[in-house]
Amino acid sequence: MAAIYSLFLFFFIITLLIILALIVRPISVKIPIKSRHVFITGGSSGIGLALAHRAAAEGARVSILARSTDKLDEAKRSVQLATGIEVATFSADVRDFDAVSKAVDESGPIDVLIVNQGVFIGKELEKQSHEEVKLMIDVNLVGSFNVIIAALPAMKASREGRGPASISLVSSQAGQVSTVTLHIQRASLGFRD
Repeated sequence: MAAIYSLFLFFFIITLLIILALIVRPISVKIPIKSRHVFITGGSSGIGLALAHRAAAEGARVSILARSTDKLDEAKRSVQLATGIEVATFSADVRDFDAVSKAVDESGPIDVLIVNQGVFIGKELEKQSHEEVKLMIDVNLVGSFNVIIAALPAMKASREGRGPASISLVSSQAGQVSTVTLHIQRASLGFRD
């Protein structure tokens, strides 16, 4: 009897796991961007600039936002040379909600918002100053909220004929350096995770 119960339990768990796998699995969604407005924060370098190149190459109207006007000018030239598409540039600090709102309003209706800005100060936590931690939180977290809050009302309004709107939050693996360092420090102090 115990063997039958164990076998039943085994098949029940396997069936449940298969059902959950089918329900929970991620589904790839391709958002068409040709002739749509893609707005990218942190778009003057790195991942943001690469995304601007890709979006422009796929025929999107691209706007990039970053702090440095010099880097924005370089990025604009880079995208135009590579794709023949001219991107709009906006200089603003994502920590400044009013500046972000102004840039979003001036850029026109956004179809795809890519929140990509970020800063990381690669030091062990106890060696970071309060100001450094605050900077990372203000740019990476509060800045993301500022951008989304500024763009969302217009993105939701009058979608007729414009297709679905999309917001993408980008992050990097840089933050995992602190986590690894913290785990190593905890292990050297005799803590167990």
